[in-house]
Amino acid sequence: MTIRVLLLALATLAQAACVTSKGTLEGSRAETVRVDGRLYEVRIAPAETAGEYRLLLVRGTVVVDPDPRLESERNWNVVQPFMERTCKGRFAVLDHQLVDNVNLYIRFRCGA
Repeated sequence: MTIRVLLLALATLAQAACVTSKGTLEGSRAETVRVDGRLYEVRIAPAETAGEYRLLLVRGTVVVDPDPRLESERNWNVVQPFMERTCKGRFAVLDHQLVDNVNLYIRFRCGA
């Protein structure tokens, strides 16, 4: 009986993870990348100010009980090459936040 309940709970959790909406960033295109066996979706769009951009990094794989510190470190390793490529070199991060302990939102400026 308890195994059935556990299996039902796991199935419900898996289904809920599948229907959770991913973040979007208006005016961006998604680029999928795999780093250390983990799948990520990177979206970059110009901000309202010239030379500034918004970036959204969405984890493409399910994370159970994520460690915010570890996820943040992983996320920064994924996004830095995208920011360097966008700016063709140096950049400065203006704002950043870890959303849902796994997804990263960044606002950055080129040429810093």
